[in-house]
Amino acid sequence: MKKLGFNIVLLGMIASGKDTQAKILENKYALKLVESGIYWRKLMKEKSADGDWVRRTTGQGKPAPVALMKKFLIREISKKPKDKDLLFLGNPRLKPEAQLLKKILAEKKQDFLAFYVSLPDKEVYKRSTERRTGSMKADYKILDEKNIIKTRINWHKDQVGKTVKYFQSLSKLKIINGNQPISKVTKDILEAIEEYKTKNSQ
Repeated sequence: MKKLGFNIVLLGMIASGKDTQAKILENKYALKLVESGIYWRKLMKEKSADGDWVRRTTGQGKPAPVALMKKFLIREISKKPKDKDLLFLGNPRLKPEAQLLKKILAEKKQDFLAFYVSLPDKEVYKRSTERRTGSMKADYKILDEKNIIKTRINWHKDQVGKTVKYFQSLSKLKIINGNQPISKVTKDILEAIEEYKTKNSQ
């Protein structure tokens, strides 16, 4: 597998299939996954100050603390392998985090392309309910309670929406319809990546 020559940011509505698409991209390109979700779920199980902090926020349907996300991004970018680009899965979600990511990558003379996988509210509820009974039900039991889903959707539209607009202002974002077959979502993402590669090679 060859490097793309730029990093990928994969954002999306709750339960929009980001994890599935990330795995497909990992198998096609030389990418190192930077997944904040695994990090947060690990912290939620820890008996530590950071663990308590994350539980207090995510347990109320709120995002993980910005300070912890910034520390996470700085650490992961500094560990980037020479033979791979980075695939940021589900992060950065907040505008200040996105601005930090852009700043760090610019300082390192690295480019990026962001995606946002959209999904209607009705489908979010449906998929969230289904994954509470799947193989990862222990991880999603707290996050996918119905009342918390509503809080998360409202927060997501308000806050992540600002990040989407920020990336759009930089001409760095493609919106992908997540309410279609997995193969079609993949096709749309791959076409956008190849288009960006061609544009930047000219």
